[in-house]
Amino acid sequence: MIERLGKYRIDGVLGKGAMGIVYQGFDPGIERVVAIKTIRKDMFSDSEQVDLISRFKNEAQAAGRLAHPCIVTVYDYGEDAESAYIAMEFVDGSALDTQLVPDRPADPARVLAWMGDLLQGLGYAHARGVVHRDVKPANLLITRDARVKIGDFGIARIEASTLTQAGAMIGTPSYMSPEQYRGEAVDGRSDLFSAAIVCYQLLTGTRPFAGAASVVMQRILNEAPQPPSQRVPALGPRFDAVLARALAKAPAERYPSARAFHEALLAAAGSVDPDAGTLAGDDRTVLAGALPLPAPAVPTIDEASAIVTMTPWKREAFPEVEAALARQIGPVAKFLVKKVAAPADTLDGLGELLLPHIPSEAGRLEFRQALARIGKKLAAGGTGTGTGIGIRSGTVGGAAAASTTAGSPARAPLRFDDAYADTVTQKLIVLIGPIGRVVARRAMKQTGDRTAFLQLLAAHIDDPDARARFLADAETP
Repeated sequence: MIERLGKYRIDGVLGKGAMGIVYQGFDPGIERVVAIKTIRKDMFSDSEQVDLISRFKNEAQAAGRLAHPCIVTVYDYGEDAESAYIAMEFVDGSALDTQLVPDRPADPARVLAWMGDLLQGLGYAHARGVVHRDVKPANLLITRDARVKIGDFGIARIEASTLTQAGAMIGTPSYMSPEQYRGEAVDGRSDLFSAAIVCYQLLTGTRPFAGAASVVMQRILNEAPQPPSQRVPALGPRFDAVLARALAKAPAERYPSARAFHEALLAAAGSVDPDAGTLAGDDRTVLAGALPLPAPAVPTIDEASAIVTMTPWKREAFPEVEAALARQIGPVAKFLVKKVAAPADTLDGLGELLLPHIPSEAGRLEFRQALARIGKKLAAGGTGTGTGIGIRSGTVGGAAAASTTAGSPARAPLRFDDAYADTVTQKLIVLIGPIGRVVARRAMKQTGDRTAFLQLLAAHIDDPDARARFLADAETP
């Protein structure tokens, strides 16, 4: 893996595709974690590169104009000899498609909240002349506080294309509008058609147009989908007319704007507040097969403080530890410190619990050095850095692991294989739902040490007793 791309330090790989790699990076200038999307130049001929890079840059400029809480922010564009890249906001969450379970509808209240975020983001972009062209669950990121951020805004059409001429079909077959299939010009109403497919899928657990690509195309062009209430009778007919209009074949017959679509959904659900994005209390009915919640949200600072014994050294150290960790992993650091702090008796021990959450060795080294400075400051002020044996005392202050407080050698990394990871992942899924699979995949990219791997997984289990049972059980799967 490369170590740098432009000014950005590369800390890990977030994903790979046919045209390039998405990295987790770090901007040292403003100490911010970023996601970096790349396109490999060697995949294309010289003439194709000119066209591709020009379009990639133009799309980055278009997306860079958008600043909205429901849209992933684009920060920067750059090129080197091997690739072109776009630096964008790093979102601590997971794509909606990883949370969908076939034939399992979502809670309507949750659907309304998510659709509110999606349609607000689309409405903002459309008002500024930017059309996404590839709205689908894989491009919708669900954050830890269960909000939606639209990813690949204005960039997806390049990834989905094959460098064909203007007017060719661009999009993902199951979510494309009729005009996209016909190769016609598209506007914001095409995005609304795709958003309606996502809404239908969330409410019913199935897509309105399913089958092989050729079958999907014929159905999108010629057939009206089955009303949602026929697939999930518990919904009642309230959303049938709304989605029928949003999925109209002719753009002129659909809602004229994202806001109009949003208001129609809320009216059908019985909400009195067109800006709410959530259902009224009487409508918060969870269907029998409701979609599981995303990974449990990390407690807020106040909630976490209530379960952490704030000894003097913790009270003094936490603000600076949070700041040092935030320079490596972003804003989630302030919650993570509180979440993992309870079992740490020393500053070194706290550091050992936090280090596995930093994806790069360079970042871990910087964090160790910061903790060493914090420890010296606490010692000089008379507060001290805790009493008793930490998780592995002495490993924070230097680049290499030292000995424990008792003088025994530091633990060598305990490796694990895919079979062990699969077994432990199944145990995690029982506790937190299907999102456990995503959590485990992410943890496997961060560490090859079994103990650190288990700590990363256990951090997503809120109940202390369940967390303790998971760790004990996972040691002997």
